[in-house]
Amino acid sequence: MRELFIAATVYGLLLGASAGSAPVLAAQGSVLPEATGRDVTMKVCGDCHSADTVASVRHTRDEWHEVIDRMVAAGAKGSAQELAVVLDYLAVQFPAEEQQTLNLNAATAIELESVAGLLRKEAAALIAYREKNGPCKSLEDLKKVAGLDYKKIDSRKDRLACRPVHP
Repeated sequence: MRELFIAATVYGLLLGASAGSAPVLAAQGSVLPEATGRDVTMKVCGDCHSADTVASVRHTRDEWHEVIDRMVAAGAKGSAQELAVVLDYLAVQFPAEEQQTLNLNAATAIELESVAGLLRKEAAALIAYREKNGPCKSLEDLKKVAGLDYKKIDSRKDRLACRPVHP
């Protein structure tokens, strides 16, 4: 599915660069659409994140803004102007409208974190529940998952579904 977000962490998208490492996005920049803001996005995000990870995520402008705010709080490096350019680039190139519905019965932890907005421990709790109790039949079934904030599921219900999984 195209909803994959972050391999290491859900909100690592805009995390600041680590010294001495080669830019990941720069090495795979061809995956990112050529448009205004691409170079700044590669500069701000490139030392930590793969281009295919960035290119697979879809959010509304407000959701992208929330991701950027969290990354700044976590130490992301970039001027206010650069972060505004990154926001514009991500919001235009990777809008939520193009995102497909995520089947929670087949979703990986990364997908649950990025698309459903779950914390890593919530994604793990949902997967453990799913493995023990079988697939959900409706989103309402997820209210039974201990350690899961159902409000997160409810707030993104237009992008989430409980569909049968076919082997």
